[in-house]
Amino acid sequence: MVPPLHSPIGSMSDITTSRLTGARQPLVTDTGSPAPAAPPPPAREDEAVSVRPAIEAGRRDMRLRFEIAARVAVAIVVLAFNGIFTLNAESASVIRLTALIGLGLNVPYLLAVRTRRAPRAQAYTRMLIDVALTTAGLYGAGGLSAAPYIGIYAIVPVYTAIVFSSLACVLAVLFATTTYLTLALLQTSGIVPFLTPPPAGAWMMASFNLVVLNIVGWLAALVAHAYRASRDRLTALYTEMERAHDESVRMNTQLQLASRRYVLSEVVAGVTHEVRDALQGVFGHLWLARRGGPALPVAALDHLAQAEQACEDAMRIMCTTLDMARHPSEPEREPVMVADVIRRVAQLKAVEFRRERITLRVELAETLPPVLGVSLQLQQALLNLVVNAQEEVRNATGRREISIGGRADGDRVILDVRDTGRGIPADVLPHLFEPFFTTKTAGTGIGLAMSAGIAESLGGTLTGENRHEGGAAFRLTLPAATRPPRSSAAAGA
Repeated sequence: MVPPLHSPIGSMSDITTSRLTGARQPLVTDTGSPAPAAPPPPAREDEAVSVRPAIEAGRRDMRLRFEIAARVAVAIVVLAFNGIFTLNAESASVIRLTALIGLGLNVPYLLAVRTRRAPRAQAYTRMLIDVALTTAGLYGAGGLSAAPYIGIYAIVPVYTAIVFSSLACVLAVLFATTTYLTLALLQTSGIVPFLTPPPAGAWMMASFNLVVLNIVGWLAALVAHAYRASRDRLTALYTEMERAHDESVRMNTQLQLASRRYVLSEVVAGVTHEVRDALQGVFGHLWLARRGGPALPVAALDHLAQAEQACEDAMRIMCTTLDMARHPSEPEREPVMVADVIRRVAQLKAVEFRRERITLRVELAETLPPVLGVSLQLQQALLNLVVNAQEEVRNATGRREISIGGRADGDRVILDVRDTGRGIPADVLPHLFEPFFTTKTAGTGIGLAMSAGIAESLGGTLTGENRHEGGAAFRLTLPAATRPPRSSAAAGA
């Protein structure tokens, strides 16, 4: 049975299967978590590994530039404000010194960052120093008397949440609250002098502004966390779309090659059959010319015998070609787990189904035996049926749903692919599996014919019909394997 398909990379299409005991319980594939991503091709994986460090380095540099720009802008604004609104010379000097220190620290910050040592610890240190310098600036503005200006603390948590992390934002808020309360308590206790006497109700104003600061800081942390989670989901979705695109290109190439081989075999078989019939007529006339009518000269009889022999050789070649076209060499068959094939098909179509708002239901029996065949061929046959159903329900105005059912029936495995489309027209039903027959403008008429050919080559059958409740249903019946499938370890050996 197919295990639940989960993915750690965000929401695309939740494709899972349920254990069915007794009455079958449908399992919905809707817009939830995506199917697990298959490993990408080695070339793309190596490329991603080589590019990822450069991308991370670029992001770090961008965050550092944003952080320094914010620090420079705040220092310039504080210096300008201090020059325009001055309470007293002592307060102005403290504020000016604090702003200049914050501005000058950018140089050692840049030098430290270039060492690439403990970047996280450096970021936390810069954040805590910024909070401490802000507290020193507030002390210059009066300490407890500067309660109306506590909102300046919010700059550090906000930019920290944006350029660093939500945890750093929370830490900045707690550190700012603690340092300001400590400063106010030291001033109230007389340990640290007041540069400006506090007004009445300063503690009430300070408490209110600290509460506002904490609310802003915690909200900034939550918003930053949601932003990063959304960014990670988008990145994962983009990676999944790339993987699905690569898989789709690979499958499309294989399907095109298989289609060409199928078409070529059909053309060769048809031409060979016609030429063989013509040669049989020629051979008959040669036989009559040699053995019927008046006697011919010896030389003429010799030429006719050579022509008859050439016709026999040509007919033998035609028969051999027909046998090769009808019974082409195929790869070795082995037991194939049908549930794994269905899972790969679901993974391949997950992105398209989510984009087109198509729901996929997978209903598999708890014990589904393997079938004897070729995994890729079975995947091609099932994928053709799913794509055919997708084209039918893509533009449906009502429910867009495709279901894949699997069950065992004696020594056979039955797979059903059903859709909620318009169904199959009555005049099309007799020609469903004929090569090159199609009612679609851009269709080739090969997909269903190829699926039927694969089913026949595997010793099974493929049938199609309309459902009573609407839509079409295709049934792929295959013989179950008589020997167990090889394990991955055995296969690797």
